[in-house]
Amino acid sequence: MKKYLKISALCLCLTVFAACEVEFDFRNLDEDPLFLLDGNIIADLSSSESASFQMYLYAVPSAAGNREFSEEARCTLKVYRNSELIDVKDYITIESFYGLIADEYAVSPGDEVTVTAESDGFLTASASTVIPENPPAVEIACSRDGDNLDVRFSFGDNAGTDDAYAFSFRTLASDGKPGDNDPGNLVELPYGDLGSPVIDNGPFDVVWEDGYSYYCIRDDSFNGGRKEIELTFTSFPFSSDMTSYFRIEVRHVSPERILYETAVADKASNILGFVGLAPVTFAYTNVSGGSGCFSGVNTAYTDWVEIPD
Repeated sequence: MKKYLKISALCLCLTVFAACEVEFDFRNLDEDPLFLLDGNIIADLSSSESASFQMYLYAVPSAAGNREFSEEARCTLKVYRNSELIDVKDYITIESFYGLIADEYAVSPGDEVTVTAESDGFLTASASTVIPENPPAVEIACSRDGDNLDVRFSFGDNAGTDDAYAFSFRTLASDGKPGDNDPGNLVELPYGDLGSPVIDNGPFDVVWEDGYSYYCIRDDSFNGGRKEIELTFTSFPFSSDMTSYFRIEVRHVSPERILYETAVADKASNILGFVGLAPVTFAYTNVSGGSGCFSGVNTAYTDWVEIPD
């Protein structure tokens, strides 16, 4: 079915290009290059007092200015915790893609973490996020239906805050209950396929990749209440000679991440917006003077749940 949808979408696009003439106005384009920041500060405060800082930083040439950067050009990345400078990284090259910038910082829920990227000739890019409170407790029930696994889980929401939650799902086969530090193997759901012209997120608001697939939901519709989600994992990798276990990684995510990932998914699926046959898709960023997203995460894991035969 997906194959025919893709073919239909391609034919429609070719028809649009043949029938429409689109004009673009390139006057008054900004001549200043920008920094694009895409990063998280990820806390697992149940097992560590420090949080993992992970940031990708790109130098984006302007459309109207110089599109090449000097080999000597450097970016200084500064990190602040509650307005106090805690780190300076001044070795970042601009000429080419730098890669992952990683570190660890001591944080607590409610701390505000701010990053700035500075370099001569660039606007100073700045973004802030707040470390969310600990994730809520999650209740899980599993049942087997042939080769499929049916999962029902629920959790409560804090009525006083604007919350978002992201989940990834793990399994492990073992002769005994796995340890808490064993991450298990990823099991995915058939949601969030960006290769399809119609994205199905199932019961979630958006799906994104960050090493694992994360399925995210905001508290808009159940603020202060309890949310129950039912899922079916088809062709689940049950073990034939050992006991299969299941667990969920629960991420309490700052709201800017889901806004950013939703905008990214909308732009990827809006095949007609750029030729005027659908509403314009706007980008979201919480980076001042640049683009991208910087967000806070507080993560936890449920206990391993034995899957009944």
